[in-house]
This record gives sequence, C-alpha cells and structure tokens, in this order.
Amino acid sequence: MLNDEDRRTIAELERRIHLTDPDFAARMTGGPAAEVPFPMVAVLCAALFILVPPAMLLFGWPGLIVVVDLFLLGITVVLVRRHLRR
Repeated sequence: MLNDEDRRTIAELERRIHLTDPDFAARMTGGPAAEVPFPMVAVLCAALFILVPPAMLLFGWPGLIVVVDLFLLGITVVLVRRHLRR
C-alpha cells in the first residue's frame, strides 16, 4: 500500500511525463488490451492447413487453387487493414 507521499510523487511523475512526452503517455494509457491485436494471420494459416486436404480430395487441383486464392485474399485484407490503422 502506498502512503500519501508516494502517491504525490507518482502523480508528479505522471504529470511530468504527460508534459514532456505526450506520445508516450498516450500509448501507456491505452492499456495492454488495446495493444494486442487478434492473431488473424495465425487463424488464416490454421484454416488453410485444415482446408487443403479436404479441398484436394473433393475438388482436386481447382479446389486447391480456390482455397489458396481465398487464403491470399484474406491475408492481403488483414495486412492492408493493419497498415491503414497506423
């Protein structure tokens, strides 16, 4: 538990950080949940790994080409959206 003097010291440090480096202060107030994106690329890779054998068995090479094209489209959309958010 912090005493009153420690709380005042921390408040003063926070105030100085907000004044000297507002970008850093804004990143730190976002919280850890805001910094961790959903692992969509990993999900798409897992979906590709799961869908390739059934697509190949059921539809042959054309089915495999369609699955890989959809995978590449999904990866492209995810990467473009991440780039535009920055």
